[in-house]
Amino acid sequence: MKKPLGLSLLLMLGLIASSFAQVKDASKNLKLQAEKMGAALVKGDFKTFSTYNHPTILQMMGGAPKMIELMNKATSNMKTQGMSFNKVSFGEPSKFVKSGKELQTTIPQLIVMKLAKGRLENASTLIAVSSDNGANWVFIDTSNKDLATIQKFIPSISSSLVIPPTKPPVKYDN
Repeated sequence: MKKPLGLSLLLMLGLIASSFAQVKDASKNLKLQAEKMGAALVKGDFKTFSTYNHPTILQMMGGAPKMIELMNKATSNMKTQGMSFNKVSFGEPSKFVKSGKELQTTIPQLIVMKLAKGRLENASTLIAVSSDNGANWVFIDTSNKDLATIQKFIPSISSSLVIPPTKPPVKYDN
């Protein structure tokens, strides 16, 4: 039995609309979760911050408890020097790519740090990875690393992703 042409077109349009809705939700979820991760960093909530890190990164650091311990020590040292995380913001994600069962993209990040005298702005790129089609995201900071280096540790990262070269931080005096 043949399906009427109109019904086939409607099904096709429904699938296309569904795909756009998934990407839109994936992008919305990505930005929301990136913002939560950034807010956790600024607040010093490293337990929450660690949940947004790619599992391989956590494993390389010795697990979430070790990462939390290292982050607490680092921020404690920063505070003694009059430094702290002031603000973290994110740009728009790049085009989403499918790598195996993962959805991947990059997203620009700007970290503003308070200094004893002034502030420091550090722009970088994060790789965002979702294994559930964009519902939940984990991140990989690419600072001072190229794609080939990251792929040595996390081979599932797509070669289609583009990581711009890291720019040096910019310091502003008071």
